[in-house]
Amino acid sequence: MTSIRAELDRKLNNLSPEQLHLVRQFVESIEHQTTPTNSDYPMTNEDVDRVIESYRQQNKQRPIGLAQGEFTVPDDFNNPLPDEILDLFNNPQ
Repeated sequence: MTSIRAELDRKLNNLSPEQLHLVRQFVESIEHQTTPTNSDYPMTNEDVDRVIESYRQQNKQRPIGLAQGEFTVPDDFNNPLPDEILDLFNNPQ
């Protein structure tokens, strides 16, 4: 493990500030992927933005499940909206 750290240190020392920023984002995305979801400490908008930006820079699609465990979709989610709600969309005042 020490030789891997030494090799990474050598390589990191040769990177530009922009490249170091990308490396940091990549490491943070790896940390997020290996950290179990803790509903006591949900991801902040900043956390989500950081992960999305990391994926965008790698030309990857956004990961599914960033908000896992933060809310529950109700059973009636796909049911039609009540008329009074539909009227707000169809007849705005």
